Amino acid sequence: MQRPERLEDQIHFLLSTLVQRELRDPELGFLTLTAVRLSPDRSVARVYFTVLPANGGDQEAQDGLTRKALGRAAGFLRSQLASRLKMKRVPELRFFPDGTLEEGNHMETLLSEIEKERAARPAVPETAPETDAPEA
Repeated sequence: MQRPERLEDQIHFLLSTLVQRELRDPELGFLTLTAVRLSPDRSVARVYFTVLPANGGDQEAQDGLTRKALGRAAGFLRSQLASRLKMKRVPELRFFPDGTLEEGNHMETLLSEIEKERAARPAVPETAPETDAPEA
């Protein structure tokens, strides 16, 4: 039995290759599989994806269309995994949009706002430390 991290990486690689080479659904768009996480009993694989919205469209709508398209292809993808992996039972595939990119962009925006606020504040002059000179 393989370690979970290794198995997740192997499933991620195989799914990415299958999506790129085998799936021909126009609703998939520009799709990237970002991660695979297995449940502790390895019966369910949570597959995270990002998709570039077409023509600057709504990200949530594109995520929904992509999730439905991946859901339709889940049986095919699972059967292809079964033929390539040496497992008694191939995990059920569940697809989720990956929000880490948006969260990272939000954090970057917050940090740049903090830097702008710091730059706008007047500089506080530093006072020289007082030295205690021995009295003579």
